[in-house]
Amino acid sequence: VSQPVLDFHQMEKIRNIDRYTEGKFKSYQIDLCYPVAWGKHGIEARLASLCAQAEDAVRSGYSILILSDLKVDREQVAIPALLGLSAIHQHLTNKGLRTSAGLVVETGSAREVHHFALLGGYGAEAIHPCVAMETLLTLHAAAPGGIDGHKAIKNYVKAIGKGLRKVMSKMGISTYQSYC
Repeated sequence: VSQPVLDFHQMEKIRNIDRYTEGKFKSYQIDLCYPVAWGKHGIEARLASLCAQAEDAVRSGYSILILSDLKVDREQVAIPALLGLSAIHQHLTNKGLRTSAGLVVETGSAREVHHFALLGGYGAEAIHPCVAMETLLTLHAAAPGGIDGHKAIKNYVKAIGKGLRKVMSKMGISTYQSYC
């Protein structure tokens, strides 16, 4: 990808990358949610199973892991995307597998530049802020006149990209890959 913030179309390309690369790359989705009924101890159990699931996926030949919290509902609570990403990143690093897979985060919790900077700093090569983008589409569909929702998403991605460059330049980092 040319920049780390993915829109809906780019996310679908990543999700179905095996079709575009004739099987050279494969993506695997990992659900960051767990049942509310598990209570406060459920998060530790789910983190352990997420790490094992990620390791199995990489060992099975998947080159892109998509960490998603979109299945959250009344019965499912999401592990914070940053916590899930960090756990998987550290686990794969400790197993010597981190360079074998890219990590993409599909989350409703990323909205502002700081959120994207944190996810990037913890190892996300790309982020799809689905709820922020859906909100932009909804707001612009309801607003009379003005720009359309797709132009609003394009402007949002551009603004987040500029914000990330500003954060990285203050640290003396010139590329997003170095920031990860």
